[in-house]
Amino acid sequence: MKIREIFNQQNVEFNNISFENFHSVSIDSREIKNGNIFCALHGENTNGHKYINLAIENGAVAAIAEREEIEKNKNLKKYPLIIVDNSLKALQEAATSYGKIINAKIFAITGSAGKTTTRNLISKVLGSSFSVTHSIKNFNNHIGLPLSILQINENDDFAIIEMGANHVGEIASLCRIIKPDYGLITSISETHIEGFGSIENVQKTKFELFDSVNNNGIIFINNDDVRIREYNNNNLKKITYSIKSNANYELKIIDYDQFGRYTLEYAGKNIQLNSIGYGVAQNAAAALTVGKTFGLSTDTIIKQIEDFKTPQGRGNIINLNDYFIINDTYNANPLSVNLAIRSLNEMDSKGKIIMVLGDMLEMGELSESSHKNIGVQIAESKINYLFCYGENTKYTIDSARKYDMMNAIHFDKKKSLAETLISLIKPNDIIYIKGSRGLKMETIIEKLIKSRAQ
Repeated sequence: MKIREIFNQQNVEFNNISFENFHSVSIDSREIKNGNIFCALHGENTNGHKYINLAIENGAVAAIAEREEIEKNKNLKKYPLIIVDNSLKALQEAATSYGKIINAKIFAITGSAGKTTTRNLISKVLGSSFSVTHSIKNFNNHIGLPLSILQINENDDFAIIEMGANHVGEIASLCRIIKPDYGLITSISETHIEGFGSIENVQKTKFELFDSVNNNGIIFINNDDVRIREYNNNNLKKITYSIKSNANYELKIIDYDQFGRYTLEYAGKNIQLNSIGYGVAQNAAAALTVGKTFGLSTDTIIKQIEDFKTPQGRGNIINLNDYFIINDTYNANPLSVNLAIRSLNEMDSKGKIIMVLGDMLEMGELSESSHKNIGVQIAESKINYLFCYGENTKYTIDSARKYDMMNAIHFDKKKSLAETLISLIKPNDIIYIKGSRGLKMETIIEKLIKSRAQ
């Protein structure tokens, strides 16, 4: 990428730029690699302009810096700088400029749950036959999306990008940074509903992705989600998929193992999933549909799906020799917790089934009712013990106890929760640990593993 070609906005000043090309952009001076550009942003707790010197020392060819900050600290002008009025806006506009010159077709994915797993699955499937770039980590917001765009290889066939949102209009805003050629919504549920106000607004926001797809593009419809099925723009080509109803691509669940890992069937061939749960089965159906749409053979797609393992914290099975931990700590919302309970009901455990649950955050006015509803579901499930942490899961515990689940216990500290678990665990037990990102429930897993090593 050429600096002056990509950063071509009005009022841009190039200062001491000695390199014409750059590879990508980073907002973390510690992660800079040779040939990167460092973008100095104003964060909640820090100012990226303080780290320009470190970024240049670490190999940055230039730094994006704001004119006002340079006026405050003229000493920064000794560094190679792309001087702009607003660093974030310049980053977004650079991504838009780059998006206009790349050959890669843009495949955008959003949804209330399963975005990252679906993105990785589709990337793996398409990557078997095409050159593919996909989003960095889960960089899917107004900062992360442009960073992901600026690391796309110019001549790739596809760029698989993730888009997240917590308020109406956010997906539309991201699609103005780069317009998708293809779009897929994994699911629509009450995730982050505090910022949306209603499930109807969640649906409206997810539909912003479909509304933004190029007129000659394709949208992929999960026919198992009633809210996604309601999308009614008939000007776009729609391809549907399902694991329980009629669709262009239909898969069936024919079996599952002791951990709830499904065996699917498509066109007379079995697909053995490596990861647990109904959500992963839907993600696999999406990936198969995309692969078939772009001409891949069924055998090639099945091989890629069967080789796939979910990213860390999204249902990974940890075998501690005589008992098992399921690490599903990346996030939690009513849909994903419901699917976790379903998975636990399908598990064939020779020991106890213990669910450890942290708060579902950003639920707004629905928080109390949602946490209570989860308690009812757990009380009516095969789960033997429920351990909870966080203020809102007190409602979950109260609700479970009202439905006669006496082994439902709330903990004020994760340390005491972990210690109680350690004293309770017996061979063949399954411990499923889940919670919203802010709860950092993975620290409980770390304590369990550490206790085993002692």
